[in-house]
Amino acid sequence: MRNFNYNRVKIVSIATVLPANNIQVYPQIDVAFALAEQTTSDLGFLAAQEIIKKLNIDKKEIGALVFLSKTPDYRGPATAMVLQNRLGIPQNCIAYDSPTGNGGFENALNIGAALLNSIEQNYMLLVFGDTVSKQLNDQDFLDLNFQDGATAVLLEKNDNSSDIKLAFLTKSKHWKSFMVPSGGFRESQRFFHDLYSKRVEQKIEHLHINNGLLEEALKPEFKQLLQKVNEFSSFHTGKKTLILVNLLLSTIEEQFKFELIQSGFEINSIFLQSETGLQAMSATTPLMLENILNNLIENENHIISISLGEGLSINIASFLTHESLVQKTIYSNSFYDDGFVTHEM
Repeated sequence: MRNFNYNRVKIVSIATVLPANNIQVYPQIDVAFALAEQTTSDLGFLAAQEIIKKLNIDKKEIGALVFLSKTPDYRGPATAMVLQNRLGIPQNCIAYDSPTGNGGFENALNIGAALLNSIEQNYMLLVFGDTVSKQLNDQDFLDLNFQDGATAVLLEKNDNSSDIKLAFLTKSKHWKSFMVPSGGFRESQRFFHDLYSKRVEQKIEHLHINNGLLEEALKPEFKQLLQKVNEFSSFHTGKKTLILVNLLLSTIEEQFKFELIQSGFEINSIFLQSETGLQAMSATTPLMLENILNNLIENENHIISISLGEGLSINIASFLTHESLVQKTIYSNSFYDDGFVTHEM
């Protein structure tokens, strides 16, 4: 795995926004479902705005803004540009998009920490998430465990912060197993026709997941993942280590949980996305953090997060956190009315 280590970088705050609109797919299970006019950046804007207001951040000190999503506002310009304007961040700010989905949390930390070390200002703002409902059909909500959402993370230069450690593994051989076939410029009906294991009523513009290929890609990497988790856990032996697993499929997550337990980790320190809530792509890990930290007694905990992203990529992050780091989830149906929304990519 490719390793990255960042010191003097602190995660200041994490805020997530979900649509207030929802649909009921099963009795007592509501799924956050964005309005037709509502985009990922609408949710991310509110999350970033909440952090800036609550912490009274001087916007002149925000030197970079990166937006990570598979569902941006437009093909061009970059949605980060729209967010920079909406948030009132000054012009001397780096702003760009990264088309990243489920692995966005760890990728965001990597991009953000690297950028923060290269700019003069003290803060770096990350916004990531997806309105994945735009890439699913009605039947999918009975078969899949997805919801819409976006998260903002504020990073700060801090000489007294603990290290943020990251590791990445890219298995591009399996890129067809987790993708949206349409939306760019290499569109092919024949390519889509030849993709097997498609869901009922799945169209070319819908999210495609091949469960069998995902398992084939991930299982051989369990040993390497376990070694990295053990390595990261050894850096904070005085803290309680919590492992957050977001590998998209419950079967894969349960198998990896078994391997973690066999490796010596306590069962009550392992949290699976499939057991703790709905899948919100890159906003999933922040939602898991909020849910977990609210039920803990310790003031500070060591977090190891693991996620699966399109590509395929397997991402791991290690950092210290505390209860006040993650803000309470906000629910909203507001959207930007300066422009128009189209779901045709």
